[in-house]
Amino acid sequence: MSRLSSDRLALLRATLAARGLAAPSARLVARRAQRERAPLSLAQERLFFLELYQPGTALYNDTVLVSVERPLDQARLTSAVARIQERHEILRTSFALTGGGPEQRIHPPGPLPLRWVDLRGESEVFELARSLAYEDARAPFDLEQPSQWRMTLARLDRSHWVLALTMHHILSDGESMGLFFDELAALYEGEGAALEPLAVQFGDYAAWERARLDERRAGELAAWWKGALAGLPPSSWPGSGARSTQRGAQVPLEFPARCVERLGALARAEQATTNQLLLSAWLALLGAKSGASDLCTGIASSLRQRPELRPLLGFFVQSLPLRIDLGDDPTFLALASRVRTAALAALEHGALPFDQIVRAAGRGNEPALFNSFFSHMKDAIRAPAFEGAPSSWEFVDPGVARFELTLVLHESERALAGFLEYDLGLLAPAAAERLAGDYVRILEAVLARPGLRFSELRGVCTPPLGRAGRRLSLPPRLRRAAGE
Repeated sequence: MSRLSSDRLALLRATLAARGLAAPSARLVARRAQRERAPLSLAQERLFFLELYQPGTALYNDTVLVSVERPLDQARLTSAVARIQERHEILRTSFALTGGGPEQRIHPPGPLPLRWVDLRGESEVFELARSLAYEDARAPFDLEQPSQWRMTLARLDRSHWVLALTMHHILSDGESMGLFFDELAALYEGEGAALEPLAVQFGDYAAWERARLDERRAGELAAWWKGALAGLPPSSWPGSGARSTQRGAQVPLEFPARCVERLGALARAEQATTNQLLLSAWLALLGAKSGASDLCTGIASSLRQRPELRPLLGFFVQSLPLRIDLGDDPTFLALASRVRTAALAALEHGALPFDQIVRAAGRGNEPALFNSFFSHMKDAIRAPAFEGAPSSWEFVDPGVARFELTLVLHESERALAGFLEYDLGLLAPAAAERLAGDYVRILEAVLARPGLRFSELRGVCTPPLGRAGRRLSLPPRLRRAAGE
């Protein structure tokens, strides 16, 4: 989710006031009295127990690699990182299991988890820097220690630096990565006074979240999810049934500029969001490859609705199941309409913790509600602009798979890119590359002809191999729809 500028926020508030609609109160989340401890948020608690069951893995590590084409001052950069650690409690928080349950323990600012590396004079310096970032991504965190994040800063030559930021998901999300880089650049350039003061901390949010979900409300939400997920069949797609290993790999995805332009135009024409269209194409792919008509995939819901939460680093994401029926061979536009309706309903009932949603569905832990996941970020991460220097960023593949299939997309004003993450125990690399290519083909096809039906989109996917090993050709009409 992109953040509104101050001008756009002011315009939004003025528009709401003119229509008699009250904007959210400036402060609803209150500061907790106990500052050294806090409960875990509901989403954090689930990750905490998953980590206890599978200790010593990098399954929930997130790493972003930033390339900066400018000389950087090491002392200024260290000072900027120290200010961020001091500003955000979550960056100096450990997690412990007590007799009363898990809790967050907030520590005073301490040593920074920074690693400085000078690669000048080495050969293939950028690949060396990538390997250092991969090391960070693969190294597990100890949740009992006060730093669930680390940063490597590598100097490649006089005017080229690489920064690798790794955070455990229990304290971060995509929006948090973007906030970290925004603050890093501002503090480096001496503009710390312009940063918005933090009215509350993540621990305050966790305490507030738990207090507002009373037993009656939880029961109402559970009843809704029980109905929404009744009779859901086990998820399936080519590869299901083999043994999941949680060892993963990623297939990078890039979309042509014309695709981004058409995506925005179609979203405006249909009064939809680009997220809904991209998610609809993902569901069409899952349906085409699995042959199933009753589909369920996981989606990410942002929990940053309150204005006081927007400048905070923290884990503000809830995973929700999204169920869609393709049984009547809908057009893509009809599918997008169903996705919009289903997603809004899921978000409306999304305050229930995921483990309680699973229990409401009567599934226990097996079979899973979904084995695929869709994540779409719009302008969430921006490379830090150090004094206007050119910079870029990319995700680092940690070699893990949180789900059997995960599609992660990042959209900016001019670009759309991402990756398909897959479990190596279920898919061969060549099959994963075909799946990723099929997603691009489906999206390009529906952007060219939004009226295509689901059955036609199946034909847009990579054809099966003929007996001689050659791919079967598409009918001319579908070749045109796929942009061939």
